[in-house]
Amino acid sequence: MVSDVKRQASGLVRHAPRGAITLVAVVFASPLAAQIVEYSGYVENTLQADYTQEAKGQVLDASKVRFDVGGAPFRGLEIQGNVNLIVALGARSRRLSPYLPDAVAREMAAIGVPDTFSVDRARFFVDNLFVTWSTGGLRVRAGKQQLSWGPAYSFNPTDLFHRKDLLDPTYEKEGVTALRLDYRWGLGGQASVIAAPKKDIDRTGYALRVGTHVNAIGYDVALTVHRVTDSTALRPSTLEPYTQRRHAVGVGLSGELLGLGVWLEGNWNALDDEADFVRAVLGIDYTLNDGTYLLAEALYNGRSPADAPYPLHDWLANVLYGEPVGSGWMLAGVRRDLSDLVLGSLYVFVALDGSFVVNPRIDASLAQNLDLVVFGGLTLGNADGVFPPGLYSGIARATLYF
Repeated sequence: MVSDVKRQASGLVRHAPRGAITLVAVVFASPLAAQIVEYSGYVENTLQADYTQEAKGQVLDASKVRFDVGGAPFRGLEIQGNVNLIVALGARSRRLSPYLPDAVAREMAAIGVPDTFSVDRARFFVDNLFVTWSTGGLRVRAGKQQLSWGPAYSFNPTDLFHRKDLLDPTYEKEGVTALRLDYRWGLGGQASVIAAPKKDIDRTGYALRVGTHVNAIGYDVALTVHRVTDSTALRPSTLEPYTQRRHAVGVGLSGELLGLGVWLEGNWNALDDEADFVRAVLGIDYTLNDGTYLLAEALYNGRSPADAPYPLHDWLANVLYGEPVGSGWMLAGVRRDLSDLVLGSLYVFVALDGSFVVNPRIDASLAQNLDLVVFGGLTLGNADGVFPPGLYSGIARATLYF
């Protein structure tokens, strides 16, 4: 939940790369641009309120403007991108303790780790900006883009480039600067190669995914390989962030079994400074005759200790990088149309340590170009668990498209 706060109003103002903006300006300023360029976007406001008995309440109010532009100046060539402006309204200082067990908050105070963080008033940044060239089954894409992989809903072990918010996993993610090649063939056949460069060439990330539909078993099967620089951990002794090379081999599987949709996603990870570990998600879903959608997932996380209380560096990695705490959780969800324009959902995450969070959600279309989403979380159970009890969180997000 704190990751949603930090995403809506991040701590640094980032300015768009001058070279990328210049390229788009030159292409779209041509006389042909008036006919080929498409513009769209939205204005959005997010209001989040969190309450615990100890920390009382804190409120985030943030507004966002997204402007999308895209076009095809030449046959087989497309340019697409968007810029975002996020402005934090009201108080910009946030406390971490509502999202942590009481014992962890006390430990932080005892060793002098700050309990608060502040966000800047505004952040302007290029969210995505890429050029795509396609011919036949080949597609080459360069620039800041989406690199999401994996069929799982709540967490994707085979996606090492993006992070998800547990209570809002389908919300848009900031792009990653990369060169990506995709080749498609036959029924479901696809090979993808990714290079995500860094200023230091030794830290460049690489990924490969090869997938196809196997007719003999009726499943889509994919193999993934990663070699990236991992920056999602803190040293236990100093709590300082550090980077290390990470190698991962994963698999994805999705299809149908006894009338149920089934998927499996997982990988084995080897890091320079940590023990090897496995992460995997197994999921099933089913749609009833009346349209009610049922979902269940189970996550196994071999990176974190299995039993509570969990170490402070794991909790800080959760807050900063979205890394899961504990050995996993189980998810049960139900989704149903409440009317033609209103969709209701209820998800329950149950950790193996006995803590859990209830996540209700309403998605409503108020007008042709106006949407409202209301969701939140209520935590219960083990005081030292993955979901510390006593947190009441509510988020309302209104989006006006243009």
